[in-house]
Amino acid sequence: MHVNEEEFIAEVFDPVTGLPCVQGGTGELIITNLGRAGWPAIRYRTGDVVVVGTRVCGCGRTFLMLPGGIIGRTDDLLILRGVNVYPSAIEAIVRMFEVGEFRLVLTREGALDALTVEVEASDGVAESLSRAFRERLGVRIQAQVVPLESLPRWELKARRVVDAREG
Repeated sequence: MHVNEEEFIAEVFDPVTGLPCVQGGTGELIITNLGRAGWPAIRYRTGDVVVVGTRVCGCGRTFLMLPGGIIGRTDDLLILRGVNVYPSAIEAIVRMFEVGEFRLVLTREGALDALTVEVEASDGVAESLSRAFRERLGVRIQAQVVPLESLPRWELKARRVVDAREG
């Protein structure tokens, strides 16, 4: 895949460090549209993860090449019963309560995906959390209290989403 650099400025940045990626590096694609005279130039974070390629291609183009096209997303969007839910939105709600560690467990109930948020907290927190999820996100998410120190700890970026769906 090539980026038409006559119409766009394409940049690729490491989402962790915020530094530009060099050839062969993987990062988030950021696009600035140049195609409209007299319009403001808006720098747009696409959320797409790409690999920075070369500017020399067998097809003859000299525009930035993105080998493999879009290889992933920076966000971990979950779709629950037709509602887009981001793990960061769930974390923001969880952090409003007195909770140690937490984990998101994605399962399937019949044809629909279901999400349970396991939390290390006191017993009364689960019901309040479930209510907060329903009110703020508009979807039913079950909260479940687990014993203290039972959830994994992470030194770097936490991997809190567990996909336990079959198939």
